[in-house]
Amino acid sequence: MQQLEEGRFLGVVRELFRQEGIIVSEAAYYEQAYQGWHCHEHHHISLLIKGGNREQRSGAEQEVGAGQLLFYNSGERHKNSHTQHPSKNINVEITADFLSKYELQFSASERYPEQRANMKNVLLKIYRECIYGDAIAAATIPSLLLPCFEPPLANKRSMPPWILQLKTLLLDRWDETPALEELSLILGVHPVTISRYFPLYFNCSLGEYMRKIKIEKAIQMIQTRQMPLTAIAHACGFFDQSHFTRTFKQVTGFLPKQFQQLSAG
Repeated sequence: MQQLEEGRFLGVVRELFRQEGIIVSEAAYYEQAYQGWHCHEHHHISLLIKGGNREQRSGAEQEVGAGQLLFYNSGERHKNSHTQHPSKNINVEITADFLSKYELQFSASERYPEQRANMKNVLLKIYRECIYGDAIAAATIPSLLLPCFEPPLANKRSMPPWILQLKTLLLDRWDETPALEELSLILGVHPVTISRYFPLYFNCSLGEYMRKIKIEKAIQMIQTRQMPLTAIAHACGFFDQSHFTRTFKQVTGFLPKQFQQLSAG
């Protein structure tokens, strides 16, 4: 049986993200690949976004297609055949060290069906973060993944004090990109707790909130300073003008140039 090391899949692989025990990749299948039994070094989750195949595991066989989510334990043997060409998967590998660090178990996705049902949206958000490709993604991707292996939150509880502390911290450091681990140390709150409760009180992910703050600062600069948009983008921590433009439109509905003209009028 063939064992595939981390970051390897049978198709044409494009690695999108690798940090802190998480590896995100895109695997495309344009022609027939190896169809024998194989396994993967790490636990991983795959979301089929195009095409499909026939998969066999421990005697059971099923047809899998676009939109389907698949969970694989480390070392779990399986094989694929009758692959449609082209096919494409998003794969999120999770190392044992990552799970151990946060005292989580990959099998928790089986115990909490509500979280498992939400996992498709989580993988799509992770994929979007990878497409952004900015420094904020490094904090956002773990914060999106961690709650998936914890019991779902039934109801919003009274707001803990650290929520306000976190909000103040992020506002004060709007021009930086603090990592989830750093936020955890400053607040004295476990990273899993931050990840679970952040969307509940902020109505968005950690990365979305960071970008929103940066755009709010950019709006202030456009309205109050005579600065080129490229300089504003740089001051707000965006890698380039296109990244700034894309994020600005997503948050405000306007292109930066349109908003600048609107403000000048």
